[in-house]
Amino acid sequence: MEHELSEALGRQKKSFMRAGYPALDVRLDRLRRLANVLDRNRNEIVEAEAADFGGRSRFLSHSADILGGLEIIRHTSDQLGEWMKAQPLDVGDPDVDVELSFAPLGVVGAMTPWNGPVLISYLALVGILAAGNRAMIKLPELTPSTSSLLARELGREFDAAEVLAVQGGADVAAAFSRLQFDHLLFTGSTETGRKVMMEAAKNLVPVTLELGGKCPVFVGRSADIDMTAARLAHGKLLFAGQVCVTPDYVLAPRQVAERLAEGILAHAQQLYPSIAGNDDYSAIISDKHYARLQGLVDDAVAKGASAKQLHGARARLAGSRQFPLTLLLETSASMAVMREEIFGPILPVIGFDSFEEAARYAQSLARPLASYYFGDDLEEMRWLRENFQAGSLTLNDVVSQLFHEQIPFGGVGASGMGRYRGVAGFRTFSNLMPVVTQNAAEAKLEKLRPPYPVG
Repeated sequence: MEHELSEALGRQKKSFMRAGYPALDVRLDRLRRLANVLDRNRNEIVEAEAADFGGRSRFLSHSADILGGLEIIRHTSDQLGEWMKAQPLDVGDPDVDVELSFAPLGVVGAMTPWNGPVLISYLALVGILAAGNRAMIKLPELTPSTSSLLARELGREFDAAEVLAVQGGADVAAAFSRLQFDHLLFTGSTETGRKVMMEAAKNLVPVTLELGGKCPVFVGRSADIDMTAARLAHGKLLFAGQVCVTPDYVLAPRQVAERLAEGILAHAQQLYPSIAGNDDYSAIISDKHYARLQGLVDDAVAKGASAKQLHGARARLAGSRQFPLTLLLETSASMAVMREEIFGPILPVIGFDSFEEAARYAQSLARPLASYYFGDDLEEMRWLRENFQAGSLTLNDVVSQLFHEQIPFGGVGASGMGRYRGVAGFRTFSNLMPVVTQNAAEAKLEKLRPPYPVG
């Protein structure tokens, strides 16, 4: 398989060099064909994702994957002509003109995850193609129906020398990460990201890594607890918490921690009057992932945590992988749930005596992909802006940074490197190439050459 992938990459590179840098109309046509795939297969995509997950909100799939994907394409198409313009740079020398040009890199690889098989694939492809590159994309194996559909339909719209969708398991992913791309984008776990980066480094392939981490929620004493609970219930249960920027744990004033947990459950019950058979309540991707989540809860309870579950559920819902929202109180650092990224509908709520104590705790962990704050204390907000390292900071909401294509997306430290989406993606997948024009007369330049004066 690695030989076949390498040959496909070679064909794309040759095609890129023969055609030269694509003009705006070529890039817009490629984006239009990406939109065709979504437009033509709206219902099939939604149903494929529901089948792969064993239950996934069709409304959310249509809103996020279809409408969201089309909006990404629209925004990029509208702005692309402006993004492509060379930018003048004043170097303070009247004899030298400098322009910063955005040149395509060549062939960019992308490895996309199972939790967003369509939307995250489109986030990658739109940025790669807008920047004028060819693309090879490794689709996730845990969503076989969706990946097969996407691969087939991309193949209908694109020649393999433009865009090639690759399917397969871990062996194919490993081979893919060893290819000599001009850039490689990986979205997934931190553990796998390390392996991808090690393989890419062997060929000096630059990488953009969009990873995960434990995203904290800071609740200040000034926070509106009911509003905070409502927004946390909604954000935590989007796709059953299987989103990389989902709140992972909550740091709240000790005296309100239990009331906040009860409020989250109450708002969740309003949103989801039932779980079993409720199409709005997304399922967990696999039995293995479901068992891992149950293991996190069991481990925490065995070590002294108290659990509060949506609708009082205590066991697996018969015949489904819909995991009930579980709030954990009185957690400790010895529990697996406080060490691992949760990636599901489990939310520890931790009480602290002061904001400073909560901040020190969060700082002791790896840098997260996102951080959240509820309250209106300007000093607390200032401290987070100036002292807490995260991929992003959102005030008085969660997850909403994902809803705007203009916002650069990426992590820091263990949660990733590099930014993409919108103009940030266009620039990430471009070579920023200075073009320097020397206008000085030869007589002036001769004075700068040897022999140099002595003394």
